[in-house]
Amino acid sequence: MKKFIVSLTIIVCVAGFVSKIKAQSDISNVFKAGVADLNKVAQGYLTPAGNCFSSGLGLNWYNTAKVHDILGFDITVGGGLIKVPTVNQTFSLVGLTNLKTTTEGVTEAPTVVGSGKGVKLDLMQPQTLANGAANPLYPGAITSFTTPAGISTFIPAASVQLTLGLPIINDVSVRFVPKISVSGVGLSMWGLGVKHNFLQWIPGANDLPLDASVLLAYNKFSINYLFPASARITPATLVGSSYTYEPSTIDYSNQGMNMDADALTANILVSKEWAFFTPYLGFGVTKTSFDLSVAGNYPVLGDPKTQVINGSTVPVLSAGKPIMQIDNMTDPIKINSSELLPNATIGLRLKFFWFLTLSGQYTFQKYPTSSIGVGINIR
Repeated sequence: MKKFIVSLTIIVCVAGFVSKIKAQSDISNVFKAGVADLNKVAQGYLTPAGNCFSSGLGLNWYNTAKVHDILGFDITVGGGLIKVPTVNQTFSLVGLTNLKTTTEGVTEAPTVVGSGKGVKLDLMQPQTLANGAANPLYPGAITSFTTPAGISTFIPAASVQLTLGLPIINDVSVRFVPKISVSGVGLSMWGLGVKHNFLQWIPGANDLPLDASVLLAYNKFSINYLFPASARITPATLVGSSYTYEPSTIDYSNQGMNMDADALTANILVSKEWAFFTPYLGFGVTKTSFDLSVAGNYPVLGDPKTQVINGSTVPVLSAGKPIMQIDNMTDPIKINSSELLPNATIGLRLKFFWFLTLSGQYTFQKYPTSSIGVGINIR
């Protein structure tokens, strides 16, 4: 069972997202943005993925408004695809300090949940050095690079859920994946939900030809990834061929990525059971949040090394090349975001052999989602 949960979660939820982080030739380019523009490029590229992924944690908690009898239960495996809105598929390159596009008129680049190739940028020498002196190498280009490409305009979501019928509360649902590590990726997930039949407290309402309930659920997902040696970002990956750098004694072996995402959802559910099929509706709101950090020690391009000769500031050369200073930063990228997402869900559940269920639903929200679920259900 553990092997099944690991495979499902890794393949469906994580593989696409982490595959881009593993692509050193792409992700190292973000650090070529320099200190001034590093976080703007990183946030523009990664934030839409975190928001979309978080929204998926609030889905697939139900496939009917009807609650279980006491000690009735179901085990349901769900999966879905979240459609990324067009506005989240690109980020703006306007307002960057030392970066400029090599193609005139290009003002946007794809996000991680966009499509197409990245945009080629030149990292320019700043006009003024950090010490206030004029930069003798201005306005030359330090290096050229391409922003990371988009992965996909769809984000997968998955869940494994156990629901048990209890007195008064009615249904309690649990999601749990213990902390595990596969191929250098560590992850864990847990969630808790309650569904309550409020009609039982309204005189005569239980005689209505439908079921209605309220649902409150919380889900949290954590992932961490330690970069292998082949994907570490070092000074050598940052400096262009026209420049050189001084060797660094900083340990870069602790580089990696961490993300925590969660979703709190509240819904009112209505359904009607006819023989073996049950249409259902859900209306509610989901509060999502995520925190992403690129953790560890990282080199970032700083100013060229200079010296003053006869009153003039000139670059220091090594083998005829200007020496670029390396600014080493710890945990250089920290991104967090939260959203409040109203939503409406329409779905249909089919029952076979009195215990096997198949459901499909569509959720209308900022990040529209289509999902399916297969479960064993004993009422």
